Amino acid sequence: MDLDFLIFALIAVVALGVPLVSFILSIVTFVRTGRIKSLELRIHQLEARLEQTGGAPNEAQQALTPPIVTAEVIDDFSVAASTEAPPAPKESIQWEQLIGQKAFGWIAVILSIFTAAFFLRYAYENNWIGPVGRVGIGVLAGSALMVAGYRYHRRSARISSQMLTACGVVVLYLSAYSAFGLYSLLPAEQAGVFLAVIIVLSMVCAVLYDANAIALVAVVGGLATPLLLPSERDLYIPFFAYLAGLNLGVLVVTLSRSWPVISSIALLGTHGLFWSWHAGNYHPEKWGWALAFQAAIYVLYLIQDFAGQYTRRIDNRWEGIARTLLNAAFWFGAFYVLMAEDYRAWMGIASVVMATVYAAVGRLLLAYRRDAMMELVTAIAISVGFVVLAIPLQADARWIALGWAATATALWWFRLRINSPALGALSFAIAIASVMRVVFIDLPSYPDEVLWPVMNRIALSSIGVAGCIAAAVFVARPCRHRLVSPARFFVEAAGLGAIVLLWLILTVDLYNFFFAMARIADESTNWRRVGQMSVSILWTVYASILLGLGFRFSQPALRWTAIVFFALTIGKVFVLDMSGLSEIYRILAFFVLAIFLGVAARVYQRAKPAANAETQQELH
Repeated sequence: MDLDFLIFALIAVVALGVPLVSFILSIVTFVRTGRIKSLELRIHQLEARLEQTGGAPNEAQQALTPPIVTAEVIDDFSVAASTEAPPAPKESIQWEQLIGQKAFGWIAVILSIFTAAFFLRYAYENNWIGPVGRVGIGVLAGSALMVAGYRYHRRSARISSQMLTACGVVVLYLSAYSAFGLYSLLPAEQAGVFLAVIIVLSMVCAVLYDANAIALVAVVGGLATPLLLPSERDLYIPFFAYLAGLNLGVLVVTLSRSWPVISSIALLGTHGLFWSWHAGNYHPEKWGWALAFQAAIYVLYLIQDFAGQYTRRIDNRWEGIARTLLNAAFWFGAFYVLMAEDYRAWMGIASVVMATVYAAVGRLLLAYRRDAMMELVTAIAISVGFVVLAIPLQADARWIALGWAATATALWWFRLRINSPALGALSFAIAIASVMRVVFIDLPSYPDEVLWPVMNRIALSSIGVAGCIAAAVFVARPCRHRLVSPARFFVEAAGLGAIVLLWLILTVDLYNFFFAMARIADESTNWRRVGQMSVSILWTVYASILLGLGFRFSQPALRWTAIVFFALTIGKVFVLDMSGLSEIYRILAFFVLAIFLGVAARVYQRAKPAANAETQQELH
């Protein structure tokens, strides 16, 4: 036992002595280098003044006085001439000073934190001093460090005060957590008060000293405390209270200071600790406390990201936007994991509630902070994302694509109202997702039963997707002059995509009807032939309608699309129908195509003057 004590004492002396010596040396280096820099600056100023005044010895004293301004009147103009000292030469980075002044000091802080944590843990394992004594030593040490930091702050020793204060804060964190997380010395209520005092004290020091380093070390040390002082029992209520209090302190300080990284580290570290706890200790009986903790963290960062718009100037906006997205994703992901097993039917409604929350936030930003356009777009995008998520969570599978397409159309309309390219990109992505679902999931999932053409659950929802995309293209026509070239290209591509999608939906729907009839009928061959002929007739009618609309609204793109569909129909008739159909069906297909092509040719002949005038207008 004596040998163990001597080994531990030696380790403690080395662990505490090395940081202490490094800290003292860094203070001495800082003081001396500061004096040397001051003397060098005064020498540079004296040399510059002497060179400017001709080097007269009796003017050396005048060089230390403020510059004298004289005035001369030349041609009724007053010209003020002043003697100013030239700028001091740019100094190179003093690596020795940087290492001795900052690196050694902060390394000493980190080593001191680990020393305190290992000491408390070693004392706990070997039962040296009672729990009250261990916590008391930590509290005294942390308080002494913070007092020393304040004294250095009074002496304007900024770096030294930050190092001492940050170290003291983390030592107090360790003591507080060990008091109720390891030793259970305090009930949850008193432990919460104790922790709140420490958190408020640390954040007040960070704001008072205007030192984000103190806040950063306090946050990192606070997150590391549960890892440095693990408990054999699952004391999840004190654990949640500790993390919630830490994040509350982060909220308080970041509402008055726009310090980067601190909030993001706190958010990521908190969720990392929670899911680490969840993987090893979660039980359904604890879901209430776990859900309450997640809700508290979500509300804290929701307040920080949006209420902070009214209390401070935002400098790190991209970090805030990323944190806002992560906060929403983390909260709903945790909510789904904790609740889906018993309340899966309510997940869609919960997603709609979240969409409503962010829509309300966007409305408030639009009313009171019109300059926060990035935050407004972020809130709208999150709201739309939850609406899109609610559709597959709650709706029947066949209506998912239609819900997405309707959301994309509404989002595109809002993009035109506020002229936000980001919302336009989001709406385009959602529209693409809806089209992909129709093409690769909905259309291949026709059942074996007979469904009437168009008037069935698959065709109606799929046609609705094409209609939503066409509506988005239509509402963009009055705003076409305000769209940039890429946006105009995407609008035209969306219009063409809606036409092709509708053509594909009608073709697959008609084809499946006749082949379903063939599966249940005795004369299956005749039904297949009728279906093949009907597809040719459908393509012919569809191309004719597009051609008529192209002439009616003077849209060459529609007319060219109709020509392409006529070409496809002609190729189908001569390649497939010629060999695959019997005589009567082949005659009907050729006859219908010939009639519509003749009408199309006649229309082109009669509309030739108007088409020429339109072409001339486009050329000019």
